[in-house]
Formats: sequence, structure tokens, C-alpha cells
Amino acid sequence: MQRRDFRIESIKFLYILEVGGKYEKEDIDDTIFLNIEKLIEHTDEIEKILNDSMTGWNLNRLNLVDKAILKYCVFEMLYLDTPYQVAINEALEITKIYSDIDGKQVAFNNKILDKAKDLCKKN
Repeated sequence: MQRRDFRIESIKFLYILEVGGKYEKEDIDDTIFLNIEKLIEHTDEIEKILNDSMTGWNLNRLNLVDKAILKYCVFEMLYLDTPYQVAINEALEITKIYSDIDGKQVAFNNKILDKAKDLCKKN
């Protein structure tokens, strides 16, 4: 599986969890499952970084697709040692595919992730 496909599948799985969906463990790649389990363990920290990166917004106001994309990107920066620019660029490319209906969501997510990057560096 290519790295972007791995990210997309991880974000889809995270989205399923965000909407309260059910899943069968055997239907999910083991590495994706383990990564999401680790992300869930650190959800409070990840959500705090994202909330602190937004002015006049909070994570609960975002659509669930963007919430999943942003959470996975911060997880990558904090726990998978993915270079910040790579994680952010990939998150923005995935945003273009799944969420950027009006052409503004990429810029919005980029602004949040740029601020989140600085907070991730401090941790």
C-alpha cells in the first residue's frame, strides 16, 4: 500500500469512529488499526493542540471529514516522526480530494496545521 493510500485508509477509519460507526477488526490493516489505537490514546493531547491552533473556532465546529484529516495529521507529526511539511502537505492533498468543495477548506486547514506544527514542536 502506498503511503498516501495508507493515510487515506487511516482517515477513513478515524471518520468511521467519529460518526459512531462499527467495524470488524479483521477488515482493517493491522498497522492502521494500531496507529488509530495509539491516536485514540492521545486524543486529548491531539484535540488540545488543534483547539489551541484555532481562533474563533473549535474542533467540534468542523465537519467530521476535516476533523479526521486534522487529527491524523497532528498524530503523524507527534507520534510517527513524519516531517512536518510532509504531514501537512499530505493532509492538504487529502483535503482537496475529500473536503475542498468551495476552494477554501485547503487554506483553512493549512492555517490550522501551520499553527499546530508550532505546538507539536514544543511537545
